[in-house]
Amino acid sequence: MTKKILLIIGILVVVGVALFLIFTSKPQTEGESRVGFSIREFLPFGSSDNTDISINNKDTDTKEDTSIIDTTTSVNSNQPVPKLRKISSEPVAGAVVFNIGTTSVVRFVEKGTGNVYEVKSDSLAVQRLTNTTIPKIIRAYWLPDASGFLAQTLIPDSEIIETNFVKLNKNESVGENMTLFNTTISKLPTGIKEISISPNGSKIFYYTANWSSNWFISNPDGTGSGLVMSHPLTEWLPQWTTVNEIIMQNKGSSENTSYNYIFNISNKTLTKIGLGFKGLSAISNSNNSLTLVSSGQSIPHLFLIDNKDASSKKINANTLAEKCVWTKKESQTVYCAIPIKIPKGKYLDLWYKGIVFTEDIIEKIDLNNDIYYTTSNLSRESGEQIDITDIDISPDETHLIFRNKIDGYLWMLKIGE
Repeated sequence: MTKKILLIIGILVVVGVALFLIFTSKPQTEGESRVGFSIREFLPFGSSDNTDISINNKDTDTKEDTSIIDTTTSVNSNQPVPKLRKISSEPVAGAVVFNIGTTSVVRFVEKGTGNVYEVKSDSLAVQRLTNTTIPKIIRAYWLPDASGFLAQTLIPDSEIIETNFVKLNKNESVGENMTLFNTTISKLPTGIKEISISPNGSKIFYYTANWSSNWFISNPDGTGSGLVMSHPLTEWLPQWTTVNEIIMQNKGSSENTSYNYIFNISNKTLTKIGLGFKGLSAISNSNNSLTLVSSGQSIPHLFLIDNKDASSKKINANTLAEKCVWTKKESQTVYCAIPIKIPKGKYLDLWYKGIVFTEDIIEKIDLNNDIYYTTSNLSRESGEQIDITDIDISPDETHLIFRNKIDGYLWMLKIGE
C-alpha cells in the first residue's frame, strides 16, 4: 500500500511540474527579429521587455531597463588607436561626428536594434548609450549636435515609410552597468520620402509624394510643421546648406538628365543652378557657391560647377560626387573616395541597387590647383574591400567617418592633427 501511495505521489509531482512548465513558458511568436522581438507587435518601434512605448501625436518618454551588462567594451588602455579602424560590430543606419574639445566623437545607431553607441577618437572603447530597441531601421538622420536622430522604418509587407524622432535624454543618475541615456520618441507623418536637417539642427525639411511632392519644414520632432511648396516632380534629394537655402536635386538615373535647384525658404522660390547631367550625383559647399557633381552612365566623371555663372571644370578623378565631402577650412578642397577600378555599367543605377561595388582609396583634392594627395589606401590598411558611402568629416577636420556599402559597417579614419 505504501509503495502505491508513493508511486501515485511521484506521478502527481511529475505531472504538476510538466503543467507548470507548459503554462509558464513563453511561446516564440512568428516573425521575430534577430533580437527576439516581433516587428509587427512593436510598430513603429520595438522595445525591450521593460520598455513601454506608446506612439501617438504626443511625445512619449520611454521607460527602459537600464541594467545592461558591459555597456563599454573592454580594451587595453596601452594599445594605440590605429589611423583606420572599424568602429561598429553591426551594420549602421546612420552616424554623426562632432567635437568635444580636441576629441572627435562619433555616435551611431545600429540597423538591427536601434541601440545607440559612442566612440571617441582617443580611445578604442565603444560605449552603448541607450537600450531602446527599434528593429530594422532603414536610415537614421542625426542632428548635428548628436542630441537625437530621425529613424525611418518600413511597415512590414509594404513600402510605406514610418518616421520617428528619437531624442536622447541624459539619465540624471547612472549607476554601475547602466546606460547613459533614455529616449523620447515622437511620431512624424507617414510616408516621408527624404529628410534634410538645417545646419544648426533646429529645423528639418521633408517631403511626401503621391501625384505630386509636398515640401514641409518643421521642428525635428515634427511639431510646428508647415507646407512650403508643392511640385509636380516627386523624386528629390534635398541638401540643407545655408540658413535660408536648400539644394534640391532631381534623383539621378543613367537614363535621364537631372538638375540642381536652390530652394529659397524665405521667398519660396526654386531656381535652377549649374548644368544637367545623366546619372547626376551632387554635393554643394557650405555657402552654395560651388557644387561638385558627377555624371554617370558607363563611368562617372567629376566636375566642379561655379553656381554663379554655371561654368564647369572637369576634375581628373572618376568617382561619384556623393563619395566626397567638402572641407570648410580650405574653400576649394574635398576628400573623395576614388575607386581603384570602376566596373563599367549604368551609373548611378547599378551602384544604388548594390549590383556593383567598388574598392576605394581616399584622396584629398585641391580643386583650385588640381593637386591630389593620397590619404589612405583603405584595402591595404584594413585588409578588406571598402566601398564608401555616407562620408562625413569632423568639425575640426581631423577625422572622416563612412559606411562600407558592402556590409553597412562604420569606419573612422584619422586625416589630420
